[in-house]
Amino acid sequence: MSHLKRRLVSVAAVLASLSVTSASLTLTSAPAGASAPTSVVTGILAHTDAYLTHLRTYFLCSSAKCKAERSTLLKSAQSSMSALLAQEKVAAKAAVAPKYRASLDLFVGDVRSLEASFHEYFITTSTVTLSGLVGNIFYLTSDVGSDVNVMRAASTNTAVTFKLWVEGEAATLVAMQTDASALQSSTATKSIGIYANQLLEAEATSMAAHANGPNKSFNNLLKNFAHNQQRISRSEILFLQGKKAPMTETQVANLNVTVAAEFASLIKVETALVKKK
Repeated sequence: MSHLKRRLVSVAAVLASLSVTSASLTLTSAPAGASAPTSVVTGILAHTDAYLTHLRTYFLCSSAKCKAERSTLLKSAQSSMSALLAQEKVAAKAAVAPKYRASLDLFVGDVRSLEASFHEYFITTSTVTLSGLVGNIFYLTSDVGSDVNVMRAASTNTAVTFKLWVEGEAATLVAMQTDASALQSSTATKSIGIYANQLLEAEATSMAAHANGPNKSFNNLLKNFAHNQQRISRSEILFLQGKKAPMTETQVANLNVTVAAEFASLIKVETALVKKK
């Protein structure tokens, strides 16, 4: 695991700068006068932002005010998760205009993943797992937010801006920063290493699925980075389990160097595109 730690340390400073950028990528309300899309999309555009806010407020609570209102916030989060699942069930079977199909399919998958983490959060007895699930909820709510942003742009027959599209991908990278930190900890155990790599692999898979934004070169950079991170994490997990991996430790170490360079380039390009008018 030491070679993975070295690579993660090398990109920590780059990742830290992204957390500021991602925090500024907020969900927007439906614009007045938007053309009426298919009914399921109409419901998503009208209500999903509020559902995501309820979930984030509960799971990402840090202020004294929200901590004092945890029981009330929990009810709102539970209600919102149920509402999102109801939307997902309708969306999965809905016949919609072609311009909504891709973002609606991503919405369905993202809500299902979100619900899985939401459900596990309330039954796990592991504090390590609990922390990982909060990270999942953070980036998955942002993925759903990106899906909504894309649908909203389609409803007005306009191209989604990079800044609104990238919300989910930016949050995924922040979640990866957290999981990387777990691997860097002096108290990291073998089980923590396996779990953190499992989270990194899942995050990379999500990243690749969403690499369909308005900038093709950035999409390709995301896909390459995600693919290489998947390869690394899969081998790291097998190393830690004492099993034969598809890559040797030397190959993983070399790929980590490549991924570090890809990552730095990805963050540089993303930052420039977010700032671009």
